[in-house]
Amino acid sequence: MSPFKAFARQLGNSYIRRICSAESNGQKFNNHNERSIEYRFALGCLARARPKTVLDVGTGTTAWPHLLRNCGFVTTAIDNVHDYWDDQMVNRHWTVLEVDITKPGEFHGAFDAVTCISVMEHIVDHESAVRNMLRLLVPGGSLIITTPYNHHEYCPDVYKRPDALYGQDLPYICRSHSAREIEQWQQLGARLKQREMWRLFSGPVWATGERIPWEQTQSEDSPHQLGCFEFEKV
Repeated sequence: MSPFKAFARQLGNSYIRRICSAESNGQKFNNHNERSIEYRFALGCLARARPKTVLDVGTGTTAWPHLLRNCGFVTTAIDNVHDYWDDQMVNRHWTVLEVDITKPGEFHGAFDAVTCISVMEHIVDHESAVRNMLRLLVPGGSLIITTPYNHHEYCPDVYKRPDALYGQDLPYICRSHSAREIEQWQQLGARLKQREMWRLFSGPVWATGERIPWEQTQSEDSPHQLGCFEFEKV
């Protein structure tokens, strides 16, 4: 290794160590979030399907694709960075390709599985997003989606509700899906294999009412605000 490359590498490693140290030392507890539920569901689906290649849609700054790679999957990450993040967004865990999943001509490939964790609620044209994720799947491939969900009640933007706990200052929507949207996605060429429904709030839809102890619900008529879904491309 040349002296210049060695110096550049040492400088880069020093910068990364400083970032990691600042993040570690600056930790403080605010609230639990739903990722432990969603990641557990998605990893369970992937453990059963055992895909070789996985596409993650809407990665943002998360370490999710790095975790997928640690599980052995050949992983690709994409996000509509320009529309949802400021110019300074960098994922230090994995390379994230700039792709708008609602536009069919922007990205091509064939993957055994696609994950989309807490992203669909922020996409206005959700049908185009699902259509293109299915297009990128091989026949029989798994599409794993987690999203705010109430089986009986659709909400176009929970952040605009008067009983919303947060989100009023965010520049994007947060939709709460319902059984109607799940049926629409299936009509695009997906078969629902399994689902989980969880109650995290006392209100009827996501981020409404008060935070409560989490519980998984078994009935569509029991209160719930989060849905985890595994589809198969048909």
